[in-house]
Amino acid sequence: MDARLLACATLFCVGIVADMATTYAALTAGPYVEASPVGRRLITRFGLVPGMVLTKLVGMAVVAVPVAVARFDRRTALLVMLGGVGLLSLAAAGHNLLVLAGVF
Repeated sequence: MDARLLACATLFCVGIVADMATTYAALTAGPYVEASPVGRRLITRFGLVPGMVLTKLVGMAVVAVPVAVARFDRRTALLVMLGGVGLLSLAAAGHNLLVLAGVF
């Protein structure tokens, strides 16, 4: 496996786990509101885990649109989707930690 693909896949997995864990902690700790309107609706409708998985799929589609428009090859599109959603998930996890710490 290519090192870049492995790094992006790892970033993707770590980001999703961190986002889901901190979202769960924030939801159980008190009156937490999901920052993403899409995520909020999907989590409300389908529950935490299925809603977050669907949110990540929507995120991958949103990240894939500019890549498709730019006509990159499939491998580059996969790298951008995995890495992009992984970074967005880590940012969301950081936001959740700030919410738990009382900053927001």
